[in-house]
Amino acid sequence: MKLRLSATGLALVAQTALFSAPAVLAQETPTQTALASQDDPSLARQALEWSQDQLAELDATIAVLEKEAAKLQDVARTRAEEALKTLRDRRDAYRIQAEESVANARTWTDAQVAEARKSLDDNWVAFQTTRDEYLETAKADLATRRAVLEAELEARRKAWQTALDELRADAEKLAADQRASIDARIAALNAQVDEASARIARLQDASAEAWEKTKQGYADTQKVFLDTYASIRKSIRDATK
Repeated sequence: MKLRLSATGLALVAQTALFSAPAVLAQETPTQTALASQDDPSLARQALEWSQDQLAELDATIAVLEKEAAKLQDVARTRAEEALKTLRDRRDAYRIQAEESVANARTWTDAQVAEARKSLDDNWVAFQTTRDEYLETAKADLATRRAVLEAELEARRKAWQTALDELRADAEKLAADQRASIDARIAALNAQVDEASARIARLQDASAEAWEKTKQGYADTQKVFLDTYASIRKSIRDATK
């Protein structure tokens, strides 16, 4: 359970960066690759497990775009369906790779794990690039763009919440003085997730500049969450030695 927690939490962390600064819908998301900078060798393997949780976000994105495509007609509808097929294919490929990586990670060398992690990162970025191309080609309005962000955030929030709950559960095993400090850091991390939602709700400008800022904030929040989660997890581990 603890292994799964760390994987999920790390994903959450990466996702938190989603809104600390102006956001790039996730194109520059520090996903599994960011984990390589942590001092725990097991984090890379945990990140592979977390990749399965990310599938919920891909599914959420496609669901929103499918709903919007159904409103289009003629050539616009045809182009939208073609783009959606590409997104579905990328999602399915990511799912297969994630499942295979998790199934084999226990027997892989560190080099094999690193290679799988990078490949997953590349496929993740490819999906998001295709998503943004779709939004531009379909000339998606602000409501649609916001709906995409909200759907992705909601999918990530569930994984983040699971990670935060697991951190709290582990923190309860510590001495009172140690727990107080960690509980405060967990609360602050949870507040960042809430602020991420608020940032999307406040998105009122459909300009390219506003959109790029919102997407960049998404990426920044993910990194903040990732780094903070990993730091809290390490503090809990050190306190129990």
